[in-house]
Amino acid sequence: MTVQLGLFDIMQTDPLDTRSHFEVFAQRLSDLALADELGLDAAFVAERHFQRHYRASAPGPFLGAASQRTSRIRLGVLAYTLPLHSPVRLAEEIAVLDHLSNGRIDVGLGLGHRPEELQAIGVDPGARVTIFQERLIIMEALWSGGAVTIASQHNTLSEVTISPIPLQTPRPPIWYAGTDPTAARWAGQHGAHLAIGFAPLETLKPAIDAFRAGRETVSPERAAGGGRVALMQHVYVAESDSQARSDLIAALDRLRALNAGHSQEESSANELDRLLTRDVLVAGNAVSVAQAIRRAQSLLGIDLFLANVYFAGLSDDAIRGTIKSLAIDVRTELAAS
Repeated sequence: MTVQLGLFDIMQTDPLDTRSHFEVFAQRLSDLALADELGLDAAFVAERHFQRHYRASAPGPFLGAASQRTSRIRLGVLAYTLPLHSPVRLAEEIAVLDHLSNGRIDVGLGLGHRPEELQAIGVDPGARVTIFQERLIIMEALWSGGAVTIASQHNTLSEVTISPIPLQTPRPPIWYAGTDPTAARWAGQHGAHLAIGFAPLETLKPAIDAFRAGRETVSPERAAGGGRVALMQHVYVAESDSQARSDLIAALDRLRALNAGHSQEESSANELDRLLTRDVLVAGNAVSVAQAIRRAQSLLGIDLFLANVYFAGLSDDAIRGTIKSLAIDVRTELAAS
């Protein structure tokens, strides 16, 4: 089976980029239009709060804009931190996005891996599992067209319905983003998909094994809606492996000159090697990148590869070149294997 290819944008700011937020969002939307035109399969953005070096505080409005610049690529968030959200408001937002995109929305959900985000608005990180599960049940009931009444420690609703309900039935696809095996097993049992990444591949295998073990216990009705595994990594595709290495070292050197949080005791070349060795970054020509994706497919059984192409310090041309190479050259290599 050929791995599907898509994009993942964490919306991290580039300290070398002096453009306004408006200009950066416009460029990102243009990149998504290109990805759509070239036939990439999916594009996800992140959700981050209370951090100045991210532009990911409101992924919903961004996807609304993206839905009008694209026509076929699937769009989603990896992941909404569900304990931060009103389940009614989030269910409504996702339903409207599903109609704006003509049924192309995927829903990524997470527990909240940064406790400080939860604490900042008074959510107890120790209760996040209970909050997550309860709010997901509420959202799925609302998406089905039901009226929800609940009185609990974390949610109080009285005969609440939403309109419209999502275009996709019975609901948009749900992804769980996380590497904890217990949570991954739950995702498999719930009929969700699993998104993992930015870590050594071998360390991700326990979560995938737990996810598939959970799938074995799911009902046929639930099983039909999930089961996919996506891997997220930083990616840069160049004409040659040596060119990719040269370009990335130069980008790291420019960041180091700004003292942008990079260790001054580690050379840019060593930092690049560390990123490559830890499977955080895949870089090289199209053949090398395809080989790395095939390795991940062989080891983990992934069927969707999501590339974060926004490596700080790279030019817009280099980034769009990576998008084009993924859609054309890397896809061709994968199809030929």
